Parts: sequence; structure tokens; C-alpha cells
Amino acid sequence: MIKIIKNLAPEKLIKKGSVQTKIDLEQYSSNKTKYDSGALKFEALSTIYNSDSVRETLETIQKNKCCYCETKSTRSNSDVEHFRPKAAYSSDFKGKSMYPGYFWLAYDWNNLFLACQVCNQIFKNDFFPIEKEHTRAQLHDFKIDNEVSLFIHPSEDEPEDEIGYRESIPFGKTKKGKSTIAYLGFGSIEHGKEFGVEYSDKHKIRINRLFEEREKFYNEKALIFTSIKIFENIELNQDQSDHLVLLKQAMENATKADSVWSSMIKCAIKNEFKEY
Repeated sequence: MIKIIKNLAPEKLIKKGSVQTKIDLEQYSSNKTKYDSGALKFEALSTIYNSDSVRETLETIQKNKCCYCETKSTRSNSDVEHFRPKAAYSSDFKGKSMYPGYFWLAYDWNNLFLACQVCNQIFKNDFFPIEKEHTRAQLHDFKIDNEVSLFIHPSEDEPEDEIGYRESIPFGKTKKGKSTIAYLGFGSIEHGKEFGVEYSDKHKIRINRLFEEREKFYNEKALIFTSIKIFENIELNQDQSDHLVLLKQAMENATKADSVWSSMIKCAIKNEFKEY
């Protein structure tokens, strides 16, 4: 994960989102029992939170990368993701959905990100674990101040302080980092065991595929790094010097925000591609 720096929210989201949020809060106040039981459910308006202006702004900010696994996304395989789930929430992985969800944050700019459909729909879905369930905002007039999320917030947290890498394998530096890796499935099968996560076959296929793709990318960059070190310690002719420049540029590009798994490569360079 990389930190996502938000700029100002799109004007349409601010204007129409604030109006709809007020309407939703009034409806909840009038029918609290039915919304709490799930008899009535909020349907967030995708024409607002998933409008072209919102999606295009997120695509630009996030360089078309999933806010969680750092893979590249296209419009057809990415979602505008609600960090705190809008319609319902579950406190356990693959657990029972509870209502009404964080409906008042459906149009909150700080709650919206771009995520690949695998992270959003297969792993995260409406799952949102917090440190202490009794602090859940549902029970405290919709105030999230007392909640301690067990997922890394892409804008409020510093992902590099929470997650590191040993070669191509992510590891959690903190409990939040560990739970984010385990529950969102961008580590290995072993990461889930610490939290008692039982992955489905679909989960395992995705975890293994992502692992293989990330490992291949890492190995390619490790080879480039080794080549640079060799070239820097020998006398070069002009062609070799030109090639060294290209190798360094390729390595630099891999650390930029628009590169897949740039956080992994930055960590690898810092550790000089140490083998564990």
C-alpha cells in the first residue's frame, strides 16, 4: 500500500452528497428501528459517489492503482470503494451483515477510494473490523472518532509504517498492518492463520496468483539492481554507460507512485534487495 494524498473533493460530490446525506439522516431518524433491523436499507446513489468526476479524480490521484493491493485497475475491473462500508457492515470475516452500515459516509470524500473488484468484492465486501466493538460508530451518534480500525486507512495512516516487505512478501509491522494483509489477501496463505482466517478456494486462487505476479516483478527488479551494482564497479565503454543509465531509469520508475508495488520496490532498494 502507498499513502494516497487527497486533493479537494469534486464539486458534485460536495453539493449533491451533502444534500443526500441530510435526507438519509432524516429518514433514519424517522424509521430507526426498521433501518437497524435491515427491514429498510439505504441504497447509496452511485450517480453521486461513482460519478465521472469522482472516479476520474480518484484515478488520477491513485494512478489507476488499487488502494490496497497496488495492482493496476481499469474502469471495467475497479470500484469506487467505501472504506467504511455504506450499506451494512460485518465485524467478522465472512460474518453476518449488520445494518444500517455507515450510510452517512456514503458521499464522504475521505471515505472513497479506487479499489480493484477482487479486493473490494471478494475480500473486503462489507467487512470492517475495529479494535473494540463497543466503540462502533453505529452506537454513538455516527461518530467515528472513537473507532480504531484494523484496516489501514490509505489517506489517514502511513502505510509504510504499518507494512514492510521481506523480498516480495509483505509483513505487518503493527497489528493493523498484519490484519490488513491477512483480511485483504495480498500476502500469502500463511498470513491468515494468525487471525484464524479460513480462505475459500476463490480467495486462495487470488492470493497465489497475486503472490506469483508480485514475485516475478520483484525478481525482475532484483536482477536490474544487481546489474547496476556490477556496472558501477567496472570501467565501461559508451554503450555500457548508456545501458547503465537505462537500468537506473527503470529502477527509478519502479519506485514511482504510478508503478505497481512501488512500496515493495522502495523497501527492497532500502534493504539493497537483501535475501531472507
